[in-house]
Amino acid sequence: MPLRRPFGVTLLLWMVLILSIWGATRFVAALRAWELLFEFGSSLSPLYLSITGAVWAAAGSVLLFGIWTRKTWARRVVIMSLTVWLIEYWLERILFQSSRANLPFAIACSIFIIILLWTALIFPGTKSFFTRSEEHEQPFENPYSE
Repeated sequence: MPLRRPFGVTLLLWMVLILSIWGATRFVAALRAWELLFEFGSSLSPLYLSITGAVWAAAGSVLLFGIWTRKTWARRVVIMSLTVWLIEYWLERILFQSSRANLPFAIACSIFIIILLWTALIFPGTKSFFTRSEEHEQPFENPYSE
């Protein structure tokens, strides 16, 4: 009988999937609206938008694979990826967006995402999900025992 994936891991998978889809959508939208973005003088160039979208889609795909196959590095990379994504989001928002955007909502969403990530990562089931894979893949062998 296969092991069930803990709720925290399922939550991580959904978070990474959403960010991957967001990156792919950003990439496709930048390519489709390339000329329009130049015509109206977008504050972010279509090249920047397409590159960052493609990078997030690719990174998310690798991370999804890592979580799905229970790689031990996936837990750390989820933290790093979400941190970098939030930093990128806030830099773009502060430096390039107009001031009419809803700041309290954006702050609340960022805090919610951080809380959701840390909650998913501290579940005991999530921790054991990633450590058990290493135990099964690399059994301890004592070279001195016969």
